[in-house]
Amino acid sequence: MKKFKKILIVTHQYLPHVSPRTTRWKLLVEELISKGHQVTILTGMYPDFDTKNVDVIYFGNKNNKNIVSSLREKSKQVSSNNRIKKFFYDCLKKLYRLFINYLAWPDYSIFWLYQTYRNRKNITTDYDVIISVSLPFSSHIAAYIVNKSRKKQWIMDIGDPFSLKIDAPENNKFLYSRLNKRYENKFYSLANNVLFTHKDALDNHKKFFNIPSSKLIVANPISNFDSNLFNKSMSYDYESKPIKISYFGIFTKGVRSPASFLKQVSDKHEFEFSWYVNEDSKKIIMSCDINLSKHSFYSQVSREEAQELMVSSAHCLLSIGNKNSNQIPSKVIEYLATGKPIIHFTEINNDPVISLSNEFENLIILNKNNSEEKLSTLEEKLFKNLNNFDIEKFIEEYTAKSIINNLDII
Repeated sequence: MKKFKKILIVTHQYLPHVSPRTTRWKLLVEELISKGHQVTILTGMYPDFDTKNVDVIYFGNKNNKNIVSSLREKSKQVSSNNRIKKFFYDCLKKLYRLFINYLAWPDYSIFWLYQTYRNRKNITTDYDVIISVSLPFSSHIAAYIVNKSRKKQWIMDIGDPFSLKIDAPENNKFLYSRLNKRYENKFYSLANNVLFTHKDALDNHKKFFNIPSSKLIVANPISNFDSNLFNKSMSYDYESKPIKISYFGIFTKGVRSPASFLKQVSDKHEFEFSWYVNEDSKKIIMSCDINLSKHSFYSQVSREEAQELMVSSAHCLLSIGNKNSNQIPSKVIEYLATGKPIIHFTEINNDPVISLSNEFENLIILNKNNSEEKLSTLEEKLFKNLNNFDIEKFIEEYTAKSIINNLDII
């Protein structure tokens, strides 16, 4: 007879915030609940969603926006003639960013971590398993605070690296490099299991921190498989012109940029691009040498809306790889679930997405060294294997069920 567990999930980011980690853990929480487990979530995001199947412990700001976003909105509301107020808000934004970038530890969620520590006696201790989720790394510190005296089974789910992050570090590495490594190493020694989204990240962390192999699990990026969305993908008019390519997500300087890809394909093909990005990412795209008539920009949308747009308004989906092999863009799995053709542009030779292209024929890899011959046959390759998508393999390895079944919590 199965024993159902009480599970406490510690994650600063959760619904309604939109990020790869919230998407991942929404699916995993639903899977845990479907298996009969009782789930409680400790979060820094105001729970503006249906909580009837899950308990939520919340510490934070109910307006659900960070300080920079709030100041930006206030600045927009100020009359264009009131330059003093605008200057004041701009100064506050810069001061806050200066504090976060140079002084805050462990990361931008320092205030949530302080509130969690201050309210630790109000956090339930009636759990069998505690799971901490990064980004941000403060979630693991919060879990340590809660679990220090309880010493219950602890599972760490690692998103982007912390100490081993090369570009765009989470804090001031000059000040905190040793502190980062000290606490990360300590938590890996205490945790029962540590999950990484792909094998390269697992191997790199195992070697650097000397983590026992018995603790380590590859827990792939995940999505749900929706047969209705898949059927819409299959019925799309792929012979229509021009070829429409859509990108969903963000770009980050030093980590992920579309510049090399756009330089290679800008005038070589009959492509039109739709970008569902934030304002900072739009500026990065606009800074590239592009023909603006072929590019349309839209705000970021909810996951559900994005999935509908993927299958109904694009021939192909675009993914840009990271410049760090410890990171894998989870959007690739979201893309794969639709069955759509995907172009993934790699910036490094050991991009972890390359191995995925060996598993799924609708995923095409490009890089800056591709020959003109390969580019000239790109359109033909995009739609060649539309009917060969391995649905069974995707469900078995890249859904919430595949991760939960690998965890020793049942």
